[in-house]
Amino acid sequence: MFYVGIDVAKQNHEASIINSNGKLLDKSISFSNSKAGCNKLITVLERFEANTSNVIIGMEATGHYWVSLYSYLIDLGFDVYVINPIQSDAFRKMYIRQTKNDSKDSFVVAQIMRFGQFTSTSLADEDIMALRQLSRYRLALVDECSDWKRKRIALLDQVFPEYSKLFSDTFGVTSRELLSKYPTPEDMLSIDTDTLCRFSN
Repeated sequence: MFYVGIDVAKQNHEASIINSNGKLLDKSISFSNSKAGCNKLITVLERFEANTSNVIIGMEATGHYWVSLYSYLIDLGFDVYVINPIQSDAFRKMYIRQTKNDSKDSFVVAQIMRFGQFTSTSLADEDIMALRQLSRYRLALVDECSDWKRKRIALLDQVFPEYSKLFSDTFGVTSRELLSKYPTPEDMLSIDTDTLCRFSN
């Protein structure tokens, strides 16, 4: 059996491959966060005759950078587990003296896979993940809209403090149209009654 630990990052991931005895088969490999990079990892696995039937792959949930790699490996048929970085702290302290280079994180994750001492993150299917991303995006847009409203109110309070008393909804259609054409108190004083009435129709 082979165990692969992957240290996930934004641009380049790093992988360590160990056997059932916990021996590192080769120095860790670095591969880009892209399809070409993933194929590089698969090529290395094939060199050791490691395939979907005899490989367990683990990676830490680092931001959102693991998602595309995880999806790609799952589609190929690999057993892939995503763990919380907190779970690897004890193992990291245990192996920190055994690895003297940057591969220690991926090596530690590989050892966690070998011992099976982890709780895998529960992942939703693609539709649920897409809905979650859309929900987060909507919340971000709502927050941005609220920020712009606060900024507009702050400006109005400086140049036209009485304006908020003129409309029940400062951000209603009539208010927005009026402000877009007559943004200052002086501009509004220049409007004749007939023109002003047309704004309310």
